[in-house]
Formats: sequence, C-alpha cells, structure tokens
Amino acid sequence: MCEGKVAVIQTITEPTLEFCPWCGLNVKRVVSRVSFKMRGIDPVKDGGNKGFTTFKKSEKGVWEKVTGEGPDFLVGSKEDMAAVEAEKLPKPKILDLD
Repeated sequence: MCEGKVAVIQTITEPTLEFCPWCGLNVKRVVSRVSFKMRGIDPVKDGGNKGFTTFKKSEKGVWEKVTGEGPDFLVGSKEDMAAVEAEKLPKPKILDLD
C-alpha cells in the first residue's frame, strides 16, 4: 500500500486519474493552481474595451491601474501583506548524503 498520496500533473482537459497507480485505491482530482491565457486580446491594450481591469505592480503591496474601470490603485494593508508572507512555504532543505 502507498502512503495515501499521489501527485499527477494534468491539464484540465485530460481524463481524471481514477485509481492510484501503486495501490489501486480510488483517487480524486484536486485543482491546486490555475493559469490561463486569453487569446486574441492584449490585456494591457484591449482589456478595458473587453470589460477587464488590468493592474501592474508598482511597488510592494501597491498595484496601479493600467486600463479598465475601478480604482486607480490597489493598496494592501500591513496586515494583508504580513498574512501573505506568513503563508509562503519555506524553501525545501537540500540534504547532502555524501
């Protein structure tokens, strides 16, 4: 039996893995990170015309509006930025087995 965890990177269009390849138990898909590209539009140039608002980071915790509707700036509070830093995972330690 495996330890109950299996990690497989799949695109959202691939069929879901149904069984663990090591122990044969049922598995379920967990979406961990999502990224996408919008074809045919440049968000900086065309985003506002398509109903999107685009921001660019101008300094730590501050984003400036480039195009679209909404506020001119988004500013993270000190508490928000501290929470984001606290959620960052520590870098893995590399063990020298020699």
